[in-house]
Amino acid sequence: MAIHQAMRKPATVGDVLLYEYLEPLDLKINDLAEKLNVHRNSVSALVNNNRKLTTDMAFRLAKAFDTSVDFWLNLQQNVDIWEVQNDARTQEELSRITTIVTVIAERDDSAEVA
Repeated sequence: MAIHQAMRKPATVGDVLLYEYLEPLDLKINDLAEKLNVHRNSVSALVNNNRKLTTDMAFRLAKAFDTSVDFWLNLQQNVDIWEVQNDARTQEELSRITTIVTVIAERDDSAEVA
């Protein structure tokens, strides 16, 4: 297993929305929800880091803030990757996965014995 340097969690979509857009622009969650044509709860859950960004929402945010869809999707992906890399249980499960190279080598070894 590759060793990675422990880093702090990347900024979430919710953090970026709150600190880079909502607060500086003096927008409320209701205002943004209305602009995005979604329910207030969808925006609230995203801003409060209780929901992951969907591709649909990434398109809406990109349009609303004149950014790229990739900007928003990359924020979410960076958090998702960090969470997997820093979850001990997931790392334990991943360490037990047998690579396809090993499976083929074992199959070849057993074929030679037979």
